[in-house]
Amino acid sequence: MLNPLAEVFLPSYMKSLESDDKLDNDKVDNLDKGNAFINKCTHFCKKYKKDLLCDVNVDTLNIKINKVGLVAQDKLNDTEFKNTIEIHNQIVQSGYPNYLGCRIPVKSGINVDFFRENLIDYDDEIICEFLQFGAPIGYQGEMLNEGSSKVKNHKGATDFHDEILAYLLKEATYGAIIGPFDKNSFFCHFKISPLNSVYKKDSVERRVILDLSFPPGRSVNDFISKDVYLGERVQLSYPKVDDLVGIIKDKGGKCLVFKKDLKRAYRQIPIDPGDLHLVGFQWDNKLFADRVLPVGLRSSALICQRITTAVSFMFYKMGYMVINYLDDFGGADTVDKADEAYIALGALLDSCGLEESKQKGVAPTTRMEFLGITVDTVKLTLEVTSDRVLEISLLVQAWLRKKKASLRELQSILGKLHFVSTCVRPGRLFVSRLLNWLRSAFPSNVVGSGHKIYRKIPVEVQKDLLWWHRFLSSYNGISMMSLEDWSSPDEIFSSDACLEGFGAITSNQYFHAVFPSDITKDQLHINCLELLAIVVAVKIWGKHFWEKNSDLL
Repeated sequence: MLNPLAEVFLPSYMKSLESDDKLDNDKVDNLDKGNAFINKCTHFCKKYKKDLLCDVNVDTLNIKINKVGLVAQDKLNDTEFKNTIEIHNQIVQSGYPNYLGCRIPVKSGINVDFFRENLIDYDDEIICEFLQFGAPIGYQGEMLNEGSSKVKNHKGATDFHDEILAYLLKEATYGAIIGPFDKNSFFCHFKISPLNSVYKKDSVERRVILDLSFPPGRSVNDFISKDVYLGERVQLSYPKVDDLVGIIKDKGGKCLVFKKDLKRAYRQIPIDPGDLHLVGFQWDNKLFADRVLPVGLRSSALICQRITTAVSFMFYKMGYMVINYLDDFGGADTVDKADEAYIALGALLDSCGLEESKQKGVAPTTRMEFLGITVDTVKLTLEVTSDRVLEISLLVQAWLRKKKASLRELQSILGKLHFVSTCVRPGRLFVSRLLNWLRSAFPSNVVGSGHKIYRKIPVEVQKDLLWWHRFLSSYNGISMMSLEDWSSPDEIFSSDACLEGFGAITSNQYFHAVFPSDITKDQLHINCLELLAIVVAVKIWGKHFWEKNSDLL
């Protein structure tokens, strides 16, 4: 999955430095002891005895670490920093995104020419423009003129000082950030957002986040639409495990599954240089700004998904099948072709200039975990670990004792129930009312304060949670894949209902009627009324349906 702390693609200007293993003691002696940030970088590197070679170009700082020892120099190298500021100001003053106006190419490891050559017939070819000139973050509205000194980093950052420092060193090494600098060098206001970090599963590192949703109501994300990007309506949808099952169905039982994972996907994708003033942050009284997609930006997932979907399209044109969920690529193929497909996917990512996380890749096998679900092509099962089942079961029990819940709490349980529903298809019915409650109880204008606002839990939601409690208490975490190959139907019928009446249609027959008073007086839920419409239709046309293969719409 997305790994925001892993290394980014090594810039070409650094590759020539890899062979330089000489220790320059003069540079160590000339270290500017007065620069607090440099001193802390030096302290961190010595403390953890980093066994690596890197060149940290943070515009006012060059730090070099090699296997022999630490080399740091205080020589100021402002040229690239000044050029970046000038480019930013030029783009902002043009009034257009870089790809429409100035069209100044950005630096990245991505092979833009390869994308252009292979996406000529692709319906989302504009992503090539984003890769060459930087992706606009989608900010709409006037810049908020608030004091930067008022912004404080969250405890998830301040309590993990060395981890954040390591993150900054890494990001600077690969040109993903600009800084440190002492004051705003842009001609417009420099928006500073707080840093945070969260625990990462199966890793000693922490996931560093730029909280662009803070402060609620006045944050950068508040001015980025969830539904519109660059004037076009968008609806971000991710592939599901069901889609991987579909590939398995196409390739046949006992086929081999495989996956590839991008290394730090967001941080390989450049943003429009004209947006740099919107993605600033502060550390040790120094200012920085992201050059790439921040983890914490509302539009990052949309942009990343569009780019990896384009990679899947190229892979499909090569004769293979794969699905992509942000930085994860999962595929399947027959035993005789799976190795070939796996190697081809790695070669494609390399040709695109996208660095993969080698240790997270899974070579062709009959059993693999993808998106948290274990897929077995021999047993044809989807499996959730017993620990996850117990975790979700305990959460549901806690909810059954609740009277009220916040938006964040609701989003948390919805995510976990949706996860189980990936394997348990009937469970999706018992998630829908929680989703409806989410939309009605927490409209978009209160989302920013969702952790503070509590709503009373409706009775129907409590009933659905009770169903989940009973189900999870006996669920062993294993479900069979749905591989049925349904033939085309001989007959299709459709039914519907409202609070007052119902009806149905099939072929050249139809009916409609008003509900009798003994039905309406009970004020049944609309789901019950729709079910009654189906029952009546089956009662009327049951014999006819029995003789044919019918589908209900």
